[in-house]
Amino acid sequence: MPKRTQQPSADTISSLRSVIPGIFDAAQRNSTGLRKHAVSLRKLQVQCHEFDKAELTGEAAFNKEIIRNLNKMLAVKKREPSADRVVKLLATFVQVSYEKDQQAAAKEKAQKDKDDVFGGDDDDEDEDSVSSRFVELLIRYLLQGFQAKEKMTRLRCCQIVAMSVTCLGEIDEELYFDLIKKLSERIRDKEAGIRVHAAIALSKLQSGEDAEGGEVTDSLLNLMQHDPNAEVRRAVLLNIEKNTATLPLVLERARDVDATNRKCLFLKVMPIEDRERLLTAGVNDRDANVKRACVRMIGESWLTYADQNLLELTAALDVVDSPNAAKVMQALFTAYPEIPENLQFDEELWNNLSPEMAFVIRSTLEFFNERKDTDRMDQHLPEAMKLAQLMEVFGAKLEAATDDESRPDIEFVIHQLLLIAKMSDFPDELGRREMLTLMRKMLLVPEIPENNIEAIADIIRKLSINEQDFIRIMVEVVSDVRELGAANEPEDAENARLEALLVSIKCLIIIKYILQRCFDALSEGSSMYGLLTECVVPAVQSSESVLQEYGIECLALCCLLDKNMAVDNIGLFAQAVRQGAGELHTKGLAAMLDLSFLYGVRELAPSVGSVEEFMEVLYLELESESLAVQATVAEGIARLLYARRIPEPAAVLEELLVLYYHPSTVNNYRLRQCLTYFFPAYSYITPENQQQMRDVAIEAICRLSNLLKQTATADAQSTATPGQVVQQLVAWTDPRIFEAIYAMNNNAPIRSTTRMDGFVKLGIDALKRTFRAPHNTRKVLVQMLNKLGLDDATPMIQTQELFVLARALADKQLITDMITKNALHRFETLLLKLLDVDKVEDATMEAWREEPEMASVFEFLAVVETESPEQHNFDIDGVSASDSESDEDAPVPPRTPVTRRAAALSMIDDGTPSYHSPMKLAKEARIEEITRDLDNLLSASSEDEDDESDEDVYQE
Repeated sequence: MPKRTQQPSADTISSLRSVIPGIFDAAQRNSTGLRKHAVSLRKLQVQCHEFDKAELTGEAAFNKEIIRNLNKMLAVKKREPSADRVVKLLATFVQVSYEKDQQAAAKEKAQKDKDDVFGGDDDDEDEDSVSSRFVELLIRYLLQGFQAKEKMTRLRCCQIVAMSVTCLGEIDEELYFDLIKKLSERIRDKEAGIRVHAAIALSKLQSGEDAEGGEVTDSLLNLMQHDPNAEVRRAVLLNIEKNTATLPLVLERARDVDATNRKCLFLKVMPIEDRERLLTAGVNDRDANVKRACVRMIGESWLTYADQNLLELTAALDVVDSPNAAKVMQALFTAYPEIPENLQFDEELWNNLSPEMAFVIRSTLEFFNERKDTDRMDQHLPEAMKLAQLMEVFGAKLEAATDDESRPDIEFVIHQLLLIAKMSDFPDELGRREMLTLMRKMLLVPEIPENNIEAIADIIRKLSINEQDFIRIMVEVVSDVRELGAANEPEDAENARLEALLVSIKCLIIIKYILQRCFDALSEGSSMYGLLTECVVPAVQSSESVLQEYGIECLALCCLLDKNMAVDNIGLFAQAVRQGAGELHTKGLAAMLDLSFLYGVRELAPSVGSVEEFMEVLYLELESESLAVQATVAEGIARLLYARRIPEPAAVLEELLVLYYHPSTVNNYRLRQCLTYFFPAYSYITPENQQQMRDVAIEAICRLSNLLKQTATADAQSTATPGQVVQQLVAWTDPRIFEAIYAMNNNAPIRSTTRMDGFVKLGIDALKRTFRAPHNTRKVLVQMLNKLGLDDATPMIQTQELFVLARALADKQLITDMITKNALHRFETLLLKLLDVDKVEDATMEAWREEPEMASVFEFLAVVETESPEQHNFDIDGVSASDSESDEDAPVPPRTPVTRRAAALSMIDDGTPSYHSPMKLAKEARIEEITRDLDNLLSASSEDEDDESDEDVYQE
């Protein structure tokens, strides 16, 4: 029997104010029965509709009660579980309503088709339904809340719309465009949560035509690329329609700064054409979760798409040309070790190797080799004789190949066989001899690829008895190559020159791989000295740039094995850096950095002139137009600092600090990533390093403050502010952080007391510098004082010094803006608390004058008292504060990077004079000279002498 439905009545309408709140109350208690509550609401909605179909008064009463209850949760705070459940209840109710309407429509259509035996015309017009009217009413009502001042109201309205549009059917066209317009406004809301839900809702409204590049798609793509909030970018990434127009920009999320976003990309993307870029980002990602997601996509999605056929997958990866195929396969085998364990390589397979099969075999053997699984290695590795025979077969195929299309595949198979041979132990003496003979023969092939030469060098090194035996064999090979080249010299002069050039290059490549595998010090009786004089030196002196490049590289490798040779030739590498171009310049720079790291700058500098001249060569490279060169030299200098290979590290450390924050290096990601790791690692490794960081911190802040202030408006997101610089430097110089990291690394308890002397001196230096700093720098230095975090561990004598300097600064009224005045006042209040004094008047500063430890502070203030306001504003770089303040808002003209260097210290290109030395001692001498000239200016009796002295000071 059919179920009886309750007849609608006036009692049903009157009970709405108790029934609907009861359903809402039950729903917000538990989320498990939301669909049941949504069905109850649907039944109640139908009953109200049946009450008065003509006037829809019952339906209107139902809608009104729903809205009344909805209003109570629109202002509820974010992530309130009860409010979130009500939102889900409404979304479920909309979904259930549409499902019921579709079921009713299907039944009605089936009955109509059954009754209409003559097949009359279908009525295609969409009929208005209870659900469509309710959704239209709900969305129109919620759209009013999109403009609310209360952020929680806007958030809840966007949240409900985002969850409701997922199950929308047909809605009014006017409402559709109005909804898109309002959502487009909300994706620019200042609240990230609102942008998230607006983006989700907007992505669900993409039509087929719009998804190919309409306004909605463009707005979503712009949001995904540029929104600073990771959740907003993730919302678009997961919901935007993937097609030819959006997929290239979706793939860019593989480089998103948020690891979760990168992981989400690999969870969603299916087989695509541009797989190489995706795999490059995935398998090389530093985050383990992202890398696992990429491998899971390959193993569960792509391998399934390839019908579990590993050869078909490797063919799709294009292993011959892909630089990432080996990493992908190793990551896949690591995640799914059952794949290589179940592989079997029979005799027939070895005799019919394809590039894909050779790649799979090599990857499998490398996997077992890394796991030191000798049993499976012995099971799969063929005998050395068999490997040699296979290489000879494919070598013959390569010689017989006439078309250029087949040659890359054959060369790839040969290379895989060489890599397999590297993993063999060669227990059979006959196989060892056969392999060694074949390797020497292969090195004589004129057009052998360089990667094969490297693999052959590794195999011969493994076959050799010791290093001297290896050198002897390889020297003989080089001699054979040269003799073969001389025997095949063409009659034509130009071809003969080219042939000789190719032979020389091949010899130098072989020599390079010999030297890379040698560790014993070179001796004059070594056969390598013969190659040095016969091949390397002529290459360095050659007029051919390619020979010079290989020659410089080989000479640098020789210098790594012989200190005397390094001292004799470091000037040559410096000349290559100064005058060379392209690869010659790069390899000369790499040689200087490597040799400096091995032997130290002090040992090599006399051959160049002095330490300052040696460092000048490197400083000049920091201003290179090439971002790669900038990053290379910065990384090299950072390594030298960390290894204590630089005699005067403080000045070099300051240059790296300025380089790190300088606006011109904003787009040099490699450089900034390197220095981001270096500075904390350097500061927290020893107390001495942290003290060096304190010594240069104030100078670096002064150099950067005005520059960063002027460039802050140009690119606010990528350029650091002076406040951020100060906060970071304070953290790097804080001894309490050093103690905490030291205790964590050594699994020891944190010491209860930490020496604060050096850290407090940072505040003393900042206050002293404030008296003579420009306006912008003065504000930064004063605001830094409150970031020092002084406490009871601060030495009393240094607390007194800080208070005397702060009080003198306030009395001189050098600070004019209210924010900085308040910062100084807060600092004074803290000092009074540490001194156990209630008021400034209670501080016994007169008594402190008698203390010997305070003499230097009062002497400094005595000098400051005799200076005029213009001299107070005199900055260390020779720029007065008046000049600085007048140019405070002036735009910074474009300039090449970056730092002070020994020959000409770079400054902002505004006509200010340059300062000439990056070294700390020279800088301190400069300060003393300025102070001495100022004293002479005050004590001079002649006006002419005053004018002349003042001019000298400022022109420097």
